[in-house]
Amino acid sequence: MKTLWALRHAIGTLLAFGLVAALVAWAFVHYPVYGGVGVVILIALIAARRPRVRRERERKMKLVDVAFQDAYASLSSPPSIVISSSYGYPAFQVRFRSKLEMQAAATRNDAFKAEIDKIFKNSGPRSRPFSVDMAIFFFYDGYLDELRARYKSA
Repeated sequence: MKTLWALRHAIGTLLAFGLVAALVAWAFVHYPVYGGVGVVILIALIAARRPRVRRERERKMKLVDVAFQDAYASLSSPPSIVISSSYGYPAFQVRFRSKLEMQAAATRNDAFKAEIDKIFKNSGPRSRPFSVDMAIFFFYDGYLDELRARYKSA
């Protein structure tokens, strides 16, 4: 039954998209001036929003840098961080040089996670909000080799 519902949803979405496309085409044929004005207004709105989005992204990345420095500045050999994006959400890979360093920095990892959670707490839709546990991956050099060896022996 769920498969049938998904098929109906997909067909309904395609039909709605087709109807909107047909109405836009009809409007351009019968009222080209209004259609042109609508396109210009849409492009202007997108262009006006772009700098705000870029500034917000830069502000959040600066806050992430500050949180990282605050959490790990006192370590003799701080870890490295790689910031990326996954499915529209920010993702962080914090890499330590050894397993002992990662275990010794456990309280600092928790502080970093708390700061990241504060920064991105309003990201994502209500049905699937940002999860700091899924966004941050702590690992160390040799971690993947250790996992491979563990699964080969099992």
